[in-house]
Amino acid sequence: GTAVALWLGVGATLPIDKSLTLNLF
Repeated sequence: GTAVALWLGVGATLPIDKSLTLNLF
């Protein structure tokens, strides 16, 4: 969905946030 695309976009910029997001989901 759109939310996932936004999270992936943020994760691409901030690897740390991406890791935290993957842990949550």
